[in-house]
Amino acid sequence: MISIRDGKFKVWTKKSGNGKLKLLLLHGGPGSSPEYFFNFPENLSKDYTIYFYAQLGSQFSDVPQDSTAYSVESFVEDVETVRIALKLEQFYLLGHSWGNSLAQAYAAKYQKNLKGVILCNNVNVDNEIVEEYTVEQYADIMDEIPEFKQYADSLRFGFSGRFTDFSTSESLGNRIHEKVFPEVLKRHYVRLPQPLPKDLLNSKIHSNSQLMSDLGFMQKTLLVDYNQYLKQIEKPVLLIGGKYDFIPPRYYVKMKETLKKSPFVDISILNGGHFLMWDDSQNFFKTVDRFILKVESMKESSKK
Repeated sequence: MISIRDGKFKVWTKKSGNGKLKLLLLHGGPGSSPEYFFNFPENLSKDYTIYFYAQLGSQFSDVPQDSTAYSVESFVEDVETVRIALKLEQFYLLGHSWGNSLAQAYAAKYQKNLKGVILCNNVNVDNEIVEEYTVEQYADIMDEIPEFKQYADSLRFGFSGRFTDFSTSESLGNRIHEKVFPEVLKRHYVRLPQPLPKDLLNSKIHSNSQLMSDLGFMQKTLLVDYNQYLKQIEKPVLLIGGKYDFIPPRYYVKMKETLKKSPFVDISILNGGHFLMWDDSQNFFKTVDRFILKVESMKESSKK
C-alpha cells in the first residue's frame, strides 16, 4: 500500500517478476478492478518486471465517497507518487480503456521517466462518435432477432432517439435491451466463451465504475481533450485496438497523426473486443513484446 495525497489515502500496488524491462499497468473504468491484468506475468517472459496498481476508488485501494477526490490531474499526480515509491526509472507505461487516457496525461507531464507508452482500446474522439458506433453494433444484433428486426433501422438512423427509448412503448425498449445487451457484451467487450476466467470475472464483480459515474468522475473524464497530451509526447507509442471493440478502430490512425513528436508510432488492430489481453492474448502479448524490444533495440543502436 502506498500513501498518496500527503498521506490522506492509500493505493494498492503489486510487483511480479525481476526482469530488466519495467512495465506499469493502468487499468480502465475509471473504477475497474486491476484483476483483469493478472494474466500479464504468465504471458510475458522473465525479462519483465510487471507493476500492478489499483487507482484510487478501485478494488484493493481506498474508495473515498467525496467527488472532489477525483480528477484527471490528481490521478496523474497519483501515478507519479506511485512511481517514486516504487523507485521506477525508465519504464514502459501501458494504459487500457480509461487507463489509456490517464497514460496520455501522465506521459505528457512526466515523460522523462518513460521509455515508451502503450495505449490500448481507447481513441481520442468525442463520446458521441463512440456512441454512434455502438448504436450501429446494437442495431446489427437487432437485425438478427426476428421480433426486433423491424426496429433496427429506427435505431440505426436515429428515428427513435436514444438507445432504448422506443416511442411505441417503454416496455418494448426494455425487452429489446434485455435481449440485445448481453449479446453486445459477448461480441464487443469479451468474446471468450462462458464461464469467464476467474481474474476477468473478478474484475467485473469488483468494479466500482458505477460509483465513479455517480460521483461525476466518469463525466469529467469525457470532457477532457486528450489530444492536447498526445501532441506533447516525444516517446515511442504503440496503439492497440480491437476489430470487434465498441471503440471505433479507424480512429487510431487519427491518434497516430496527432503524435507528431513521437519518434515512431505503431498501430495494431487485433482479433478481439475490448479486453484484447484475454480475447486475443497470444497476439496481444506478442505485439506488446515486439514493440518494447524494438524500442530497446533502438536505444542500444543509439549508444553505438
